[in-house]
Amino acid sequence: MTKENFIIHACEQVLRFTQVEKWDDLSEELKVQLGFNMGAVALGLNLSKEDGFLALHSAHQEHMSMADFRKHLKLVITSHGMLVSGENIARTF
Repeated sequence: MTKENFIIHACEQVLRFTQVEKWDDLSEELKVQLGFNMGAVALGLNLSKEDGFLALHSAHQEHMSMADFRKHLKLVITSHGMLVSGENIARTF
């Protein structure tokens, strides 16, 4: 797996896991996976603290809805030219 493929996979995972209505709808395992993948996205795309971890923290604290967090992530991901698979994002977890 190339570095770019790893980053794309991480992008797909954060979009996949943020399809829930609120943070607490995720199991503890999925919260950890979301955090790990968000870290990979933040590092891979060289995101600012605001676009990466502060946005994740806002979703966790429910200062931002998961829908808004997901919209934010989609914008960030597409602005960096990452082509993600809708099929991979739509998979159940």
